[in-house]
Amino acid sequence: MNRSLAACAFFSCLLACTLASSGSAVAQQATELPSRPFQIKTAWPIGGTGPWDYLTMDASAQRLYIAHGHSVQVVDVSTGALAGEISGMVDAHDVALDDTGEFGYISDGSGGKIVVFDRRTLSTVAMIENVPSPRALVYEPQTKLLFAVRVDLVPTPRDTSGPRMTTHITPRPAPPGQSPANPNAGSSIAVIDTQTRKIVAEILLPGVLGFAQTDTRGNLYVNSTDRNRILVIDAETVAGLIAKQPLPAQPDQTANTQAPATVAGNSSQPTSKQASNQAPRSGTTAVQHPATAPFIIEWDQRDRRYRSFSVNGSCAGPRALAVDNAHERLFAACDNQKLLVLNAETGESIASLPIGPGVEAIGYDANRNLIYSANGGADGTLTVISQSVTDSYAVVQTLPTRQRARTLAVNSESGQVYLVTDLLGVNLAQPTDSNVVHTNPVNGTFQVLVVGN
Repeated sequence: MNRSLAACAFFSCLLACTLASSGSAVAQQATELPSRPFQIKTAWPIGGTGPWDYLTMDASAQRLYIAHGHSVQVVDVSTGALAGEISGMVDAHDVALDDTGEFGYISDGSGGKIVVFDRRTLSTVAMIENVPSPRALVYEPQTKLLFAVRVDLVPTPRDTSGPRMTTHITPRPAPPGQSPANPNAGSSIAVIDTQTRKIVAEILLPGVLGFAQTDTRGNLYVNSTDRNRILVIDAETVAGLIAKQPLPAQPDQTANTQAPATVAGNSSQPTSKQASNQAPRSGTTAVQHPATAPFIIEWDQRDRRYRSFSVNGSCAGPRALAVDNAHERLFAACDNQKLLVLNAETGESIASLPIGPGVEAIGYDANRNLIYSANGGADGTLTVISQSVTDSYAVVQTLPTRQRARTLAVNSESGQVYLVTDLLGVNLAQPTDSNVVHTNPVNGTFQVLVVGN
């Protein structure tokens, strides 16, 4: 009997060692807790009313920007106190920060504008008007371009008087088991020159767009949620196309002397005056405001300058994105409770990991090789995923958080993670249906959850 037990123990140990060395497929299923588990360390009550959207962390200034209703709340994360507030929005969605530390940009969706603010004083310095329903906002440092992503489920009439790239979009079949995408769904990205604070182009794309992210190589990644694709746009290419457009007509010019419009690919040469005015800035591609309407760029899947990654079969409805620049990895969180790891250059699938329901944002801590997924659906959880040097990934903890804590920001300096939510309550003084309980946010309960280990 003792020999049998010893033999069983030996083969069990051998099997465990074999499985442990068999590669990333086993590592991806790991669920062991880290030696120092994450926990909600504290909650900072900051108040305010209305819905909220994305969070943005400025690690150098130790400030957390929260798009919350009609304003952006700014929290000093070293103290947990409200450092200030930027107001005047109809519906704040996202905050993007430039690479100089001087300015920030806020997307006001229902207001149809971008608010430019001074990051030192938090005062508004400019308004960029007539931006179509902006939500996700990305600043690209190489070109100094700001990309404002909007969604337009029912296409509206557009001003097509400006220069236009005429292309054709090849429809793609719907993934198995999923309803076909609405063929009339269309979105666009407004391209803003942050030096002149003007809309210089509009990129037209099919489908419903979601979150956007950029890397250090000038690539813009955008989720196409209804087509299960991730679009890849090269910012330098966009800047080059815009730079070929004619300058606005001068007040003393007449229709007979105005230079003809130059469209991308046109062999017409600009005048000497135009050529001198279109000299590029140091280190960037020249971007000029078009003569009439913003330059229209229409997506063409057949053009090699534009790429997209299909995530069919693994990801239903890509929702959130994060980038690992050092290893050229792209993380995409999906509605079907999956997080994909992709090669950011080729789109090759590296790993697929389980996350909770209702994800809206993910974050990557490059200093600690950790990925976080804020799952605000259902009861609310935070999925913590570790990244190893061998390019394998494992879920190491699922932390219960709070209902509706679906967006987050990662502090790469301290390693802390911030989520926001509020408390729901029932007004017992109001008569209700005996079978239905209506809950509403309780005033003054909006708070920042601080997660650390």
